[in-house]
Amino acid sequence: MKHKVVTVKNVNKSMNLLRNLQSRSSIIPGLGLIHGPSGFGKTTTVVWMFNQTRSVYVRCYATDTPSSFLGRVLQEMGEVPRPPLSNMVGQVIERMVMDHCSLFIDEADHIVNNTRIMETIRDIYDSAEEPIVLIGMEQIARRISHRKQMFNRISEWVEFQPADLDDMEMLVKELFEIELDIKEDMLSYICNESGGEMRQILVALEKIERFAMANKLDAVDRRSWGKEPLFLLQRR
Repeated sequence: MKHKVVTVKNVNKSMNLLRNLQSRSSIIPGLGLIHGPSGFGKTTTVVWMFNQTRSVYVRCYATDTPSSFLGRVLQEMGEVPRPPLSNMVGQVIERMVMDHCSLFIDEADHIVNNTRIMETIRDIYDSAEEPIVLIGMEQIARRISHRKQMFNRISEWVEFQPADLDDMEMLVKELFEIELDIKEDMLSYICNESGGEMRQILVALEKIERFAMANKLDAVDRRSWGKEPLFLLQRR
Protein backbone atom coordinates (compact mmCIF):
# COMPACT_ATOMS: atom_id res chain seq x y z
CA MET A 1 0.00 0.00 0.00
CA LYS A 2 1.05 3.58 -0.60
CA HIS A 3 2.36 5.64 2.30
CA LYS A 4 0.10 8.72 2.32
CA VAL A 5 -2.61 10.43 4.32
CA VAL A 6 -6.08 10.14 2.80
CA THR A 7 -8.40 13.07 3.48
CA VAL A 8 -11.24 11.10 5.04
CA LYS A 9 -13.90 12.87 7.12
CA ASN A 10 -11.85 13.12 10.32
CA VAL A 11 -8.92 14.64 8.43
CA ASN A 12 -11.12 17.21 6.70
CA LYS A 13 -12.77 18.20 9.97
CA SER A 14 -9.34 18.66 11.58
CA MET A 15 -8.14 20.86 8.73
CA ASN A 16 -11.31 22.95 9.07
CA LEU A 17 -10.62 23.30 12.79
CA LEU A 18 -7.20 24.78 12.11
CA ARG A 19 -8.46 27.07 9.33
CA ASN A 20 -11.20 28.37 11.63
CA LEU A 21 -8.71 29.04 14.42
CA GLN A 22 -6.31 30.83 12.09
CA SER A 23 -9.02 33.01 10.53
CA ARG A 24 -11.05 33.67 13.68
CA SER A 25 -12.13 37.11 14.83
CA SER A 26 -9.92 38.78 17.43
CA ILE A 27 -12.66 38.40 20.05
CA ILE A 28 -12.82 34.59 19.61
CA PRO A 29 -10.44 32.43 21.69
CA GLY A 30 -7.94 30.32 19.76
CA LEU A 31 -7.56 27.02 21.58
CA GLY A 32 -8.60 23.85 19.76
CA LEU A 33 -9.15 20.25 20.83
CA ILE A 34 -8.90 17.05 18.78
CA HIS A 35 -9.94 13.96 20.72
CA GLY A 36 -11.09 10.40 20.28
CA PRO A 37 -10.19 6.76 20.95
CA SER A 38 -6.77 5.28 20.28
CA GLY A 39 -6.26 4.00 16.74
CA PHE A 40 -8.62 6.45 15.04
CA GLY A 41 -5.79 8.34 13.31
CA LYS A 42 -5.44 11.49 15.41
CA THR A 43 -1.64 11.60 15.53
CA THR A 44 -1.21 10.70 11.85
CA THR A 45 -3.66 13.47 10.95
CA VAL A 46 -2.00 16.07 13.16
CA VAL A 47 1.52 15.27 11.95
CA TRP A 48 0.26 15.61 8.36
CA MET A 49 -1.38 18.95 9.21
CA PHE A 50 1.82 20.12 10.86
CA ASN A 51 3.74 19.35 7.67
CA GLN A 52 1.16 21.22 5.55
CA THR A 53 1.11 24.40 7.61
CA ARG A 54 3.33 26.77 9.53
CA SER A 55 3.11 24.89 12.81
CA VAL A 56 5.09 23.30 15.62
CA TYR A 57 4.31 19.77 16.82
CA VAL A 58 5.29 18.39 20.22
CA ARG A 59 4.40 15.13 21.96
CA CYS A 60 3.86 15.01 25.72
CA TYR A 61 5.22 12.33 28.05
CA ALA A 62 4.03 11.03 31.40
CA THR A 63 7.27 12.26 33.00
CA ASP A 64 7.01 15.82 31.66
CA THR A 65 7.77 18.85 33.79
CA PRO A 66 7.35 22.47 32.67
CA SER A 67 11.06 22.53 31.87
CA SER A 68 11.09 19.35 29.77
CA PHE A 69 7.91 20.37 27.94
CA LEU A 70 9.14 23.86 27.08
CA GLY A 71 12.56 22.52 26.17
CA ARG A 72 11.03 20.17 23.60
CA VAL A 73 8.83 22.92 22.15
CA LEU A 74 11.87 25.16 21.73
CA GLN A 75 13.90 22.39 20.14
CA GLU A 76 11.10 21.86 17.62
CA MET A 77 11.25 25.59 16.93
CA GLY A 78 14.98 25.34 16.28
CA GLU A 79 15.80 27.32 19.42
CA VAL A 80 18.26 26.59 22.20
CA PRO A 81 16.38 26.66 25.53
CA ARG A 82 17.61 29.42 27.83
CA PRO A 83 16.58 28.79 31.46
CA PRO A 84 15.03 29.82 33.78
CA LEU A 85 11.46 28.89 32.92
CA SER A 86 10.30 32.48 32.54
CA ASN A 87 12.89 33.02 29.80
CA MET A 88 11.83 29.80 28.04
CA VAL A 89 8.19 30.87 28.06
CA GLY A 90 9.26 34.19 26.55
CA GLN A 91 11.25 32.39 23.86
CA VAL A 92 8.23 30.31 22.84
CA ILE A 93 5.95 33.35 22.75
CA GLU A 94 8.45 35.37 20.72
CA ARG A 95 8.82 32.65 18.07
CA MET A 96 5.08 32.03 17.81
CA VAL A 97 4.39 35.74 17.33
CA MET A 98 7.28 36.23 14.93
CA ASP A 99 6.44 33.21 12.75
CA HIS A 100 2.64 33.36 13.20
CA CYS A 101 2.81 29.63 13.87
CA SER A 102 0.33 27.28 15.51
CA LEU A 103 1.30 24.80 18.24
CA PHE A 104 0.05 21.20 18.24
CA ILE A 105 0.34 19.41 21.60
CA ASP A 106 -0.17 15.66 21.20
CA GLU A 107 -0.75 13.09 23.96
CA ALA A 108 -2.04 15.96 26.10
CA ASP A 109 -3.66 13.42 28.45
CA HIS A 110 -0.24 13.15 30.11
CA ILE A 111 -0.23 16.80 31.18
CA VAL A 112 -3.88 17.69 31.70
CA ASN A 113 -3.56 17.10 35.47
CA ASN A 114 -0.27 19.00 35.69
CA THR A 115 -1.34 22.46 36.80
CA ARG A 116 2.00 24.14 36.11
CA ILE A 117 2.24 22.88 32.53
CA MET A 118 -1.39 23.65 31.73
CA GLU A 119 -1.10 27.15 33.19
CA THR A 120 2.13 27.64 31.20
CA ILE A 121 0.27 26.71 28.00
CA ARG A 122 -2.46 29.18 28.89
CA ASP A 123 0.13 31.91 29.53
CA ILE A 124 1.71 31.22 26.13
CA TYR A 125 -1.64 31.39 24.38
CA ASP A 126 -2.74 34.57 26.17
CA SER A 127 0.48 36.32 25.16
CA ALA A 128 0.99 34.96 21.63
CA GLU A 129 -2.70 34.68 20.66
CA GLU A 130 -1.74 32.13 18.01
CA PRO A 131 -3.70 28.85 17.73
CA ILE A 132 -2.83 26.05 20.13
CA VAL A 133 -4.40 22.65 19.54
CA LEU A 134 -4.49 19.93 22.20
CA ILE A 135 -4.78 16.31 21.06
CA GLY A 136 -5.86 13.51 23.38
CA MET A 137 -8.08 10.54 24.13
CA GLU A 138 -11.86 10.52 24.35
CA GLN A 139 -11.99 11.58 28.02
CA ILE A 140 -9.75 14.63 27.71
CA ALA A 141 -12.64 17.06 27.10
CA ARG A 142 -14.23 16.08 30.42
CA ARG A 143 -10.88 16.36 32.19
CA ILE A 144 -10.13 19.80 30.77
CA SER A 145 -13.63 21.00 31.69
CA HIS A 146 -12.46 21.13 35.33
CA ARG A 147 -9.93 23.80 34.28
CA LYS A 148 -12.39 26.54 33.44
CA GLN A 149 -9.80 29.07 32.30
CA MET A 150 -8.50 26.59 29.71
CA PHE A 151 -11.86 25.09 28.82
CA ASN A 152 -13.44 28.49 28.10
CA ARG A 153 -10.69 29.28 25.59
CA ILE A 154 -11.52 26.27 23.39
CA SER A 155 -13.54 27.55 20.43
CA GLU A 156 -13.02 24.67 17.97
CA TRP A 157 -13.07 20.93 18.57
CA VAL A 158 -13.20 17.69 16.60
CA GLU A 159 -14.18 14.33 18.05
CA PHE A 160 -12.80 11.59 15.81
CA GLN A 161 -15.52 9.22 14.62
CA PRO A 162 -15.30 5.62 13.36
CA ALA A 163 -14.56 5.28 9.65
CA ASP A 164 -17.61 4.54 7.49
CA LEU A 165 -18.07 2.98 4.06
CA ASP A 166 -17.39 6.26 2.25
CA ASP A 167 -14.07 6.55 4.09
CA MET A 168 -13.28 2.93 3.26
CA GLU A 169 -13.90 3.43 -0.45
CA MET A 170 -11.61 6.47 -0.44
CA LEU A 171 -8.86 4.50 1.33
CA VAL A 172 -9.06 1.71 -1.25
CA LYS A 173 -8.94 4.18 -4.12
CA GLU A 174 -6.03 6.20 -2.74
CA LEU A 175 -3.84 3.59 -1.06
CA PHE A 176 -3.80 0.44 -3.15
CA GLU A 177 -0.86 -0.12 -5.48
CA ILE A 178 -3.03 -2.21 -7.83
CA GLU A 179 -6.46 -1.84 -9.39
CA LEU A 180 -8.61 -3.82 -6.99
CA ASP A 181 -12.37 -3.87 -6.50
CA ILE A 182 -13.27 -4.47 -2.85
CA LYS A 183 -16.93 -5.43 -2.83
CA GLU A 184 -19.35 -3.72 -0.48
CA ASP A 185 -19.93 -6.86 1.59
CA MET A 186 -16.17 -7.01 2.26
CA LEU A 187 -15.96 -3.32 3.13
CA SER A 188 -18.91 -3.66 5.51
CA TYR A 189 -17.27 -6.69 7.10
CA ILE A 190 -14.05 -4.74 7.70
CA CYS A 191 -15.96 -1.76 9.14
CA ASN A 192 -17.96 -3.94 11.50
CA GLU A 193 -15.08 -6.10 12.68
CA SER A 194 -12.72 -3.13 13.20
CA GLY A 195 -15.29 -0.91 14.91
CA GLY A 196 -14.26 1.78 12.43
CA GLU A 197 -10.76 1.98 13.96
CA MET A 198 -8.44 3.38 11.30
CA ARG A 199 -5.33 1.53 12.45
CA GLN A 200 -7.13 -1.82 12.25
CA ILE A 201 -8.69 -0.95 8.90
CA LEU A 202 -5.28 -0.22 7.38
CA VAL A 203 -3.96 -3.56 8.66
CA ALA A 204 -6.94 -5.32 7.05
CA LEU A 205 -6.55 -3.52 3.72
CA GLU A 206 -2.85 -4.37 3.60
CA LYS A 207 -3.67 -8.07 4.09
CA ILE A 208 -6.36 -7.96 1.41
CA GLU A 209 -4.10 -6.28 -1.13
CA ARG A 210 -1.37 -8.88 -0.56
CA PHE A 211 -3.96 -11.65 -0.79
CA ALA A 212 -5.24 -10.30 -4.12
CA MET A 213 -1.75 -9.91 -5.55
CA ALA A 214 -0.72 -13.41 -4.49
CA ASN A 215 -3.86 -14.93 -6.03
CA LYS A 216 -3.94 -12.62 -9.08
CA LEU A 217 -7.43 -11.32 -8.21
CA ASP A 218 -8.95 -8.08 -9.47
CA ALA A 219 -11.83 -8.20 -6.95
CA VAL A 220 -12.29 -9.46 -3.39
CA ASP A 221 -15.58 -10.18 -1.60
CA ARG A 222 -16.44 -12.06 1.58
CA ARG A 223 -16.65 -15.37 -0.22
CA SER A 224 -13.29 -15.09 -1.95
CA TRP A 225 -11.62 -13.94 1.29
CA GLY A 226 -12.92 -16.93 3.24
CA LYS A 227 -12.63 -17.39 6.99
CA GLU A 228 -9.10 -16.15 7.52
CA PRO A 229 -9.19 -13.54 10.36
CA LEU A 230 -8.23 -9.98 9.50
CA PHE A 231 -7.33 -8.94 13.04
CA LEU A 232 -5.58 -10.40 16.06
CA LEU A 233 -7.97 -12.36 18.32
CA GLN A 234 -10.77 -12.06 15.76
CA ARG A 235 -13.13 -15.01 15.71
CA ARG A 236 -13.02 -16.99 12.47
